[in-house]
Amino acid sequence: MRAIKIICLFAATLPGFPLLAQPASPTAPPAYWATNAPAYVTQIKRVGGPGLMPADFAYVSFGINKFGFVMPDGFRLEKADSQKVTLVSADLNCLLTFRVLESAPPAAAELDPAPYRELLLSRHPGGKIIEEFSLAAAGRHGPAFDLRWNATGGVPRRERVLFISSNAGVLEFSLISSLEKFEAGRQGFNALLITFRTTGADGRLVMPMLSDKL
Repeated sequence: MRAIKIICLFAATLPGFPLLAQPASPTAPPAYWATNAPAYVTQIKRVGGPGLMPADFAYVSFGINKFGFVMPDGFRLEKADSQKVTLVSADLNCLLTFRVLESAPPAAAELDPAPYRELLLSRHPGGKIIEEFSLAAAGRHGPAFDLRWNATGGVPRRERVLFISSNAGVLEFSLISSLEKFEAGRQGFNALLITFRTTGADGRLVMPMLSDKL
């Protein structure tokens, strides 16, 4: 029964178009990396020590790109899909995902929301964007969207998605949950964004240290 519930929740996250490379243009929705792209390889390491709060750190490699974040409380890594990083809540009602879009990041620090709005609506025909705003991750702001849409069987879903530019490409972060679990999932989503890091100009990935005095 547990396996069936995981499969249903994952099926609800699949976009409504093939994940194939497409030429980028200012008016076209961004594309995902082609299916022959390198897989996301994630390692979880327990970090602690004198003066530090013990925590599980996730280190992600995607080709030559490296990312890291602190695992949100109550979530575990799900390795069923190597084309994104997926975290699942203990009750299986929330998914957190991270992936890189193929589109090269523009020179502007913050992205134009229009193509990303189009991307989300094309992914969920009949869905509705209920709010647009801005959020931050990895030191940059980007457009964020809250949506409501129906999964297979008409089951309602709530989703929050953030897009930010980076040297690796446009980064997409998402939370998908049942309606009643959205607020609980939002706490994990915020924790992911706050601790998320990318490599700096020197190629090093510097992760936040969590003091036990906080």
